[in-house]
Amino acid sequence: MGARAASSSQKFWISKALLMKRFIVIGTTLTLLAMLALPFPADAGGNVSIARQYSPSADAAQSTGDGNGFETTPGNAYADGGGYAVDTDSGGNANSADNNNADKHVFSGYGISIPTGSTIAGITVRADIAVDAVTDGARTAIKLSYDGGTTWTAVKTNTLTATAETTYNYGGSADTWGRTWTASELSDANFRVMVINQDTASSQSLRDFSLDWLPVSVTFTAPWDSYQSDYTTVRDSYNGSYTTVYMNGTGFAAATYNVAFYDGGVSGGQKVATVTDISLTGGELRTSLYLFDKTTATAGTWHAVAQPSGSTAFPQDYNTVTSAPDTYGLLGNDSFSVEVSAIPEFPTIISAIMTMALCAVGYWWMKKKKLKFQTG
Repeated sequence: MGARAASSSQKFWISKALLMKRFIVIGTTLTLLAMLALPFPADAGGNVSIARQYSPSADAAQSTGDGNGFETTPGNAYADGGGYAVDTDSGGNANSADNNNADKHVFSGYGISIPTGSTIAGITVRADIAVDAVTDGARTAIKLSYDGGTTWTAVKTNTLTATAETTYNYGGSADTWGRTWTASELSDANFRVMVINQDTASSQSLRDFSLDWLPVSVTFTAPWDSYQSDYTTVRDSYNGSYTTVYMNGTGFAAATYNVAFYDGGVSGGQKVATVTDISLTGGELRTSLYLFDKTTATAGTWHAVAQPSGSTAFPQDYNTVTSAPDTYGLLGNDSFSVEVSAIPEFPTIISAIMTMALCAVGYWWMKKKKLKFQTG
């Protein structure tokens, strides 16, 4: 009986030991899976380009052609819809955009204001044009001035393909029109857009050109970056050793600004903090966000965006900001990576720690059972 009892007890222990092994294997597997589920972003940071669109508020006909440019309601080209700026009986015998037979009209007052020192990646001019006929190669050309109309870029031309209003784009988000631009050259004192109406007829062809809208889009990156606490060392990755991001921007106009921080979550990231009405410090836009206490934040690629105070408040989703930069007055956008270790309250870490703790408790309990069997 004693031998059978011992044998039965021993079988009981073997069953417990097997259970312990399985418990440890399952717990370890769950821990590893939890850890693998954590995002470990590669260092990803730097300025993000912004595309802002501006409309004109002033115009002047040039003396070429019939000398009156868009002689009828030229101000209609200031906004989308609401009527046309019309150039009547124009465009004939103008085989070149520089030909004095072509009607020309200059638009200005775009109100472009971006931080000094921004890198201009491209300029797009949009022209919504209708024409009474597309015969004889009716076309409209555009060129830009950066010094108040003294000097002009090379011309860009589109042949008109329809009589109905059609949108034609000149330049592009990566087209600088053959030169390097500065922010000051886009100011109202310097920036001009010339519209040239023409066709290839050998004599005056009496074309009627109608312009609905002439906006300009500027694609740029502002001098706006993430730093360590000294505001001189750029840092694009944050971890357990660097848990505070310091934002600094230069060249911003004297005003107050709002800054919002977006994490690496859904919809491009979720807004986790907003700092409002920041005054420039020594001419620089400075602010910081302590990442350590963002218990609901997600690791990954974060963004810090800046706008003038009084603009429409930044929305919860980052993707909404970038899809409508004009709505939110976006002037600065910087990205930086945030490791899990910079957010120790991250829920998955807690889950992993709890799983490991359960494994440890299970192991201790089984060891205690084994000790009782050996001594009893």
